[in-house]
Amino acid sequence: METNHIADLAKYELPELKRKGFFRRWHYMPTQMAVSKKEYYFIEYEYKDLKESLENHKFNDLKKLHCKVLNPIELVVVSTIDEKFAAAQIRRYQTSVFKPETEIMVFKDADAVAFLGFLKELKPDDKGYF
Repeated sequence: METNHIADLAKYELPELKRKGFFRRWHYMPTQMAVSKKEYYFIEYEYKDLKESLENHKFNDLKKLHCKVLNPIELVVVSTIDEKFAAAQIRRYQTSVFKPETEIMVFKDADAVAFLGFLKELKPDDKGYF
């Protein structure tokens, strides 16, 4: 998959996100809420299931995935503290760097709350790398 045209969420490349304030923190502009970024890592063969879960808003399916430390599939999530906004992008480790594999998926309001709620239940397993 060619990914040169895809914005990179790890670099906050989303029109709704802007730096502001004295410390130049990233904010979700429609609500002026600060955002934070978190990464989750998954096993290579779960890429398809992860992508389908996000695209179809079947967040309950995230429970079935194996969240592991330092694996080749990275899910980057940027969200507001009030959980009314979340953006996610799947990236794959290629040639010593993670590169975007999907477009940035944006979730708002109830979808964002549901998505972030299921992510809270993921407990990264520190056993087994790649």
